[in-house]
Amino acid sequence: MFHIVEKYRTPAQIILGVICLSFVFAGGYTLAVPGTDYISKVGDIKIKVNDVNDFQRRIQNASGNPVSKKLVYDSLVDQAYVQQGANDMNITVPIDQIKQVIASDPSFQENGKFVEAKYRAFLQQAGMSEDALIDGMRKQYAMQSMLNLMKAGNVVSDAQAKQMVNLLQAAREVQTLTFPAANFTHQVVVDDNKLKAYYEANKKKYYLPQAVKYEYVQLSAMELGAKESVSEAEIQEAYNQIPTTASAPKPALENVRTQLTQEIQARKGAAVVAKLKENVSDLAFNNPKTLQPIKDKLGLTIHKIDQVWLTRDMANNSGMPKALQDALFGNDVLVKRYNSEPIDIGNGNYWVVRAIDVRKEHQASFTEIKAQVQQDYVAAESKKLALAAAKQALNNVSTNVNASLSWSQTADLTPQQAVAMMSKTDFQSWIKAKPVSGKPAYILLSDQQNPVLVKVNAIKQPQDMANVLPQAKQVISQNLAQNLATSNLAWLKSRYKLKQGAQKLDTADEQ
Repeated sequence: MFHIVEKYRTPAQIILGVICLSFVFAGGYTLAVPGTDYISKVGDIKIKVNDVNDFQRRIQNASGNPVSKKLVYDSLVDQAYVQQGANDMNITVPIDQIKQVIASDPSFQENGKFVEAKYRAFLQQAGMSEDALIDGMRKQYAMQSMLNLMKAGNVVSDAQAKQMVNLLQAAREVQTLTFPAANFTHQVVVDDNKLKAYYEANKKKYYLPQAVKYEYVQLSAMELGAKESVSEAEIQEAYNQIPTTASAPKPALENVRTQLTQEIQARKGAAVVAKLKENVSDLAFNNPKTLQPIKDKLGLTIHKIDQVWLTRDMANNSGMPKALQDALFGNDVLVKRYNSEPIDIGNGNYWVVRAIDVRKEHQASFTEIKAQVQQDYVAAESKKLALAAAKQALNNVSTNVNASLSWSQTADLTPQQAVAMMSKTDFQSWIKAKPVSGKPAYILLSDQQNPVLVKVNAIKQPQDMANVLPQAKQVISQNLAQNLATSNLAWLKSRYKLKQGAQKLDTADEQ
């Protein structure tokens, strides 16, 4: 929230940062109608359109990356709340301290001594008076002091740090027992009433998108080239064109004969494709409802993709070339049911496609989708039975009921590994599981495809705890400080009302 402010924390950065920040808190008088000279105001602090534009430009110039006006504006509003809070607490910085900061800045020194000329050149280049710089530094230091107060008061103990390390870094020694839903399929009773009820409860799942079944002919440089003969003279000519150097002598002809033959056939195939493409295009256009003339006159095979419906999402996910997708789901093929033009799908291949059948998007009826409904219903009910069995097993081991369970071999599982394979809910249960007095902890992972019962035998602390602990304390301290600052900012926002002015923040060019 305060990252833009906090980038100006060192003395030298504060001096330069004042250029960016002081205008946000500038005072002065105006003859304008009240409210027309700002977007919004916190107490006495105004945020103006020019402030946002200037700050945005300076940040972008410094970072080299685009920054939205909205983000800049929100940051300036937060800063205004902090500045107003500092004003109300009368947080000030003595002028002698400010002068000392300026004098000690390396940018204004030579051989460790302050050089007045460098300082004046800086002011001239920045377009600032000395009074404006000092006033800006006062406000900047006051705001930084206010931020420090807003974050102060968090002390992290070793016990807190160890608890975080154990939660987020320590591996668990675990054993697991999976309850495959497939093992319970035979227990599921199916009838039409149950299937219809399941269908009605999950009707949105069976809304079918637009889809197509199609056929195509292919012009392939590789396939057509493979049918072309290659003479010994052609091979010899290609061999003679292989460049040679003293360090790389020409290989023996027999060692490269196959490669040369394939290269010659590829060139011939590309030439055949170029010659046939116009014929294919004419045949496709003159016989728009069938590919049979292309097969009859040119001997190309008609390939049919008619076993399953193909949707646009399925085509995209399968990696189908975009040009082919656009043709297949375009108006000519999908609606008019015409042949497409030859489509370049890469690697010297051209397709002409035609829709065999088209499915409009619609809500599938129960009869139409019954087989899929039954499959889904059986899967859902099987998992319920598997989950019930897993819960019973968990209850038995948790209450010390003697149960013969086939646990897996022990293995170590880190939090990083666990979070990658578990849902958020399952991970939270896993991270909280803690063996007590030498007795394992048990949890049930219910969001998996198959329910999994987990026995946590031990939590293994990192071996380098002495090095990890200080880092953990620092992370916790930073998080506490940020949370405290956020809470204090919320309090400031409740105390000072954000007053809207007549100026408007223009973000139209960033949409």
